Amino acid sequence: MPNEPEHIQLAIHNIGVIDYLLAKPEFCDWTATVTFYTALHIVEAVFFYDKKNSNKKHGYNHETRERILKGIRSYQNIWKHYRPIQSASTKSRYLKDLSAAGVTFQQHMPHQIVKDKLIKHHLAQLIKTAKKFLSLSSGALLDKTFKQIS
Repeated sequence: MPNEPEHIQLAIHNIGVIDYLLAKPEFCDWTATVTFYTALHIVEAVFFYDKKNSNKKHGYNHETRERILKGIRSYQNIWKHYRPIQSASTKSRYLKDLSAAGVTFQQHMPHQIVKDKLIKHHLAQLIKTAKKFLSLSSGALLDKTFKQIS
């Protein structure tokens, strides 16, 4: 399992992909997906580094990760912003609840909404909250990288 710095490096790599995809509005579905995997690596870094988490829990799968986020009170604000990102990613990858209505992901969540709502709001707030649980160096690196696309 990757440790905190390794998860942060993966998140930073994904932020670079987000920045690249933001210039291509037709790929808003992939932007949502990469945003989710960025959030996932940030959450995993939190789980690894959080000094209160003596078990060094990892979310070995999506269900476990959700249970940890929902079950630990101090993670509630992370969950609040992780959940909409995860939901958008699921819809973008599987057209969950969209194909029956004859709606594409791009119609459901256009590029500007992905940018403003998922990235500039939810991912930004998730990072802001996660920094409280991360090492100073990881938090600063994550913040610096994210601000380059904001």
